[in-house]
Amino acid sequence: MINLKKHTYPGKLIVFEGTDGAGKTTMINMTYEYLTDVFGSGRIMLTKQPTDMSRKTKLFQKMMYCKNHDEIDYRAVQLLTLSDRVQHGYEDIEPALKAGKAVICDRYIYTSIVNMWARGYKNEDWFFDAAKNIIKPDITFLAYAPPELAIARIKARPEESRRHLNEPLLYKVASEFLELQRTEGFVLLNTADAGFHAFCDIKKELNRLYNS
Repeated sequence: MINLKKHTYPGKLIVFEGTDGAGKTTMINMTYEYLTDVFGSGRIMLTKQPTDMSRKTKLFQKMMYCKNHDEIDYRAVQLLTLSDRVQHGYEDIEPALKAGKAVICDRYIYTSIVNMWARGYKNEDWFFDAAKNIIKPDITFLAYAPPELAIARIKARPEESRRHLNEPLLYKVASEFLELQRTEGFVLLNTADAGFHAFCDIKKELNRLYNS
């Protein structure tokens, strides 16, 4: 299992993972609305990783929008986003958890791990040593749709027209997510169909989390 920092705060850290196009955003929005109805908007924090601190750098933009990645050392990308995740956790997530809020995070450290593994970086001990400073979620949901469906959804988005989409990589990332789901105990959501059915599973798990 991934060795993350023990969570001792009164709030709940709820993480959503999945490939692009898996339906993750729909699940997040439904969860935010549900928890807001239950607890009020002041008790819910909706956030995303990596943040703009790394997303707006030239290196990250090159990775996202350039087809030729020969000039990119993926370890540099991992260092960039890992430092972002550590700081975001310390500056934003932990204070919210200390205040007793529910934090819904769109992507987390697991995105970095599966992308690293899918690219063949299997023995990066330095990464997991640094990851020990990142707090462990109370629950992680993995939104999963078949890669071919996820790719079709991405291509249908007008805002994705400039993006370089590495389709073979997405297949590998989806496979690594499923493997991590088995080892880390993520809640697997079938997001290939209408969101209602997957959200029923989310509600069930959230009720169990808050009533345990």
